[in-house]
Amino acid sequence: MRKLMAVALAMAFLPMATRADDKPKESPKIVLQSPDGKKSYDLEKLTSEGPVLVRLTCACTGCDQELAYFQKLQAAYNTKGLQTIAVFREKPEATESYAVKKDLKFLWLSDPNGELWKTFDTKAMPTNILLDKGGKVVKVVPGCTKDGKNAQTLSAEIAKILNTDEAQVVEPKK
Repeated sequence: MRKLMAVALAMAFLPMATRADDKPKESPKIVLQSPDGKKSYDLEKLTSEGPVLVRLTCACTGCDQELAYFQKLQAAYNTKGLQTIAVFREKPEATESYAVKKDLKFLWLSDPNGELWKTFDTKAMPTNILLDKGGKVVKVVPGCTKDGKNAQTLSAEIAKILNTDEAQVVEPKK
């Protein structure tokens, strides 16, 4: 009877532990294609090599104004092992045009169906997801800050993961 009761309790709590609205605690097993469809990027493999910053974004004005801070963020930590990936909701042609025009210095991919947004249960645009080496979600920073505050917040977290000094991506106020 006790075993039956334990199994019943476990079954009752299992749905709560795996609710669909819970965000993944680690890198999902998802493979993204380059805009031209010629190359695949396995997020799990990328996080096995080092920390990954996934920026779920678009080419809107707010994301555009924040972009310079994320370019600085990647430049500051690139040689220390950070991989930044901008994943756009636009079609590949629009993504490529934007990436070339803005001279993106990090990997950029197109996800017009929003599969990664669904996987991470993302509501805000943009949303930045920092994954450590191994794929554990370290920090999720939703929304846009035109003053670079989100990028600076992520800089502090990246510095902890990489055991290095925090890079200043936002000019200090005078």
